[in-house]
Amino acid sequence: MKAKALMILCSGLLLMQTAQAAPNPANGQILFVNSPCDTEVLTTPNPAITDTASLEKEVRQCDISRNINWYDDEIKDVVAYLNQTYYKFP
Repeated sequence: MKAKALMILCSGLLLMQTAQAAPNPANGQILFVNSPCDTEVLTTPNPAITDTASLEKEVRQCDISRNINWYDDEIKDVVAYLNQTYYKFP
């Protein structure tokens, strides 16, 4: 009985861990505006940014080079903000 309850609990925790909230562009705006990222690089046409994956790559590069230490969900929020505001990728 205890083993079954423990297995159910562990399964539930694994499911909770894999579930992610949808990106939050409003939070992304706050993070981006208050970051030391070069806004011109990320908000003007850039041939290296052709889709959301390449946009995320550039945001991650800023995160690393400026030692911001955003969490993955915060990076996704910033990408969602930049895409919604400037890029309009599907």
